[in-house]
Amino acid sequence: MVNRWVLLILLLAVVLSGCTDEKPDPLMNTTVNQTPQPTITPAFTVPEPSTVYIEIWGSEFNPPVLTVTNGTTVRWTNMDSASHTINGRNFSSPPLNKRDSWDYTFNKSGIFEYNCSIHPVSAKGRITVG
Repeated sequence: MVNRWVLLILLLAVVLSGCTDEKPDPLMNTTVNQTPQPTITPAFTVPEPSTVYIEIWGSEFNPPVLTVTNGTTVRWTNMDSASHTINGRNFSSPPLNKRDSWDYTFNKSGIFEYNCSIHPVSAKGRITVG
């Protein structure tokens, strides 16, 4: 008879333990996002030397303006059907046909404006090296 009462009391305690108005602590039920979040930086800024890419589309350089650090290599790729060149202060490419690329490494600080010597009115760009 005592075993029945003990069993009944335990069963009653288990049933009543889930019937409280206590709300769970929100800090105990939060999940931690383990996925690293990307760092957002201003568009077209390259903080350390690397290779960056500029495409020529519709007789325009894309992106037309870049900010990079010393030692950065810029690779221009012509995606137009027309030939283009990259012509700036102290650097000049040969004519680039469709899908041709040309690289130049910027090792001096300054602002380097360039254009296409074949289409000087339409295609213009600027690279700031810091």
